[in-house]
Amino acid sequence: MFISREMLKEVTGEDFYSGKIIHSRFAYKFFRDKVIPIGNIIAFVSPTEVTTNLIDLEDAITKDYIYSDKMINLCWEIPLTNCWGGVAFQRLYNSLVANILVKYIKSEIEISNDDIFVRKEFTRGKITQIKGKASVSIVTEKNGAVLGHLGINIDCGDKAPVFAYSTGLTDEQAKEFITDCIEAFYQTTNSIFIATSKVI
Repeated sequence: MFISREMLKEVTGEDFYSGKIIHSRFAYKFFRDKVIPIGNIIAFVSPTEVTTNLIDLEDAITKDYIYSDKMINLCWEIPLTNCWGGVAFQRLYNSLVANILVKYIKSEIEISNDDIFVRKEFTRGKITQIKGKASVSIVTEKNGAVLGHLGINIDCGDKAPVFAYSTGLTDEQAKEFITDCIEAFYQTTNSIFIATSKVI
């Protein structure tokens, strides 16, 4: 489900991504009686600032906060699995999203764990680099479900780390990209569910 920042604020009290949304189960808040058991995903474009709501212990210890002036945020909830299954799905889904992203930025993509890197020379400030990190991602487990977030930078802004990469997607491209990512989510979770159902 693609949601507006207005709807995001109506449901969460915030019109940007702070990380708070995946600290508790959220699917019912958005989908109500349309929640489905194979998982649900919401997507929105907004600024991102994750400081007090970090889930990654390493990031919290090192104060490696997340900032982006404009980011595509994909937040998903899958019930009846555990953190191991959630991380496995995260790796799979992030790879699918990376393959979709190639169509829009027409540059080589590299996956490292849960990170999506774009292999393209770019300059931030006075530093020229040959690849940049286009994503942030995390998974957690809450009350019998796994919750995940995948953010793709459109414009990382000045507060983001020097290695952050801005994809520069237009508003139209971002909407098409989000549609493709939502479709990939439901196709994948449905396929996984069918596979678990047909074992003799």
